[in-house]
Amino acid sequence: MQSNLIRIRFYFPSILRQIKNKRELVHLIMETMRKDGSIKYAGYPSEKSLQKGLLQYIGTGNILQYRKLSAKEKQTIEKTIHTTIKKCHKKLPISTKNFIFIFPWLPTKEDAAFQGSFGFAAYSCVLHIFIAPDIFTLKSLADSVAHEITHTISFYHHFDRYGKWLLLDYIVNEGLAENFREEALHTKSAPWAVALTRKRSFEILNSIRPLLDSRNYSIHQKILFGSTKYKRWTGYSIGYWLVREFKKRHPKLSWLEIIKTKPEDILQTVIKNRT
Repeated sequence: MQSNLIRIRFYFPSILRQIKNKRELVHLIMETMRKDGSIKYAGYPSEKSLQKGLLQYIGTGNILQYRKLSAKEKQTIEKTIHTTIKKCHKKLPISTKNFIFIFPWLPTKEDAAFQGSFGFAAYSCVLHIFIAPDIFTLKSLADSVAHEITHTISFYHHFDRYGKWLLLDYIVNEGLAENFREEALHTKSAPWAVALTRKRSFEILNSIRPLLDSRNYSIHQKILFGSTKYKRWTGYSIGYWLVREFKKRHPKLSWLEIIKTKPEDILQTVIKNRT
């Protein structure tokens, strides 16, 4: 299936012997990518950083979960991705061709909410989708694609901020991705979007305002994904309700106009109207 909007590449290598851990699996993936010359399109500045990224995102579950995708499964995945991209493009123009890399995922019980699929926007035109073949659903795949394509489009329109993101950038971008995914796919809120109530999200947002201009990775992780102080997915929920409130106050803005709005302007508009 061809498209001017995306190019899909699968990396589920053949296993000629039993591999012992995810490092060996990543080695085989890198070997395949090296042979077909796709490493330079994978969204990382170097082969070493790509390898590190794959080791981080491929999961910590049992290596015995891994298996190759069948030809039929690949066709179904491609069809779902193309259908999802078309729906997204109707509401939010995809500015440049995106390279979509499909990798295996080794989830644990703690990852059950993702239903076998999640994604990562590696660059302004590159997204990685990770799939656990025996448990992923087509809905979770579509959700992952819609969420991540929003990120790559946002990266494209705010490229000057790339690599210099503040905590506010992360919070707002997750909120944009979740609100857009809901609207484009006509689906319900994800667990991470509504982990906190609207009221609680704004209470915490107010308490962390001195941290919003932080580039500290540790702070980002604790607030976005949770810690002893913050509930899991706190940052995602704050972003979701923040963008939802912004959209409510600007119902005539197109998604492209919303995406182009600077995170600090989204924040100030909402905060100003709440005071």
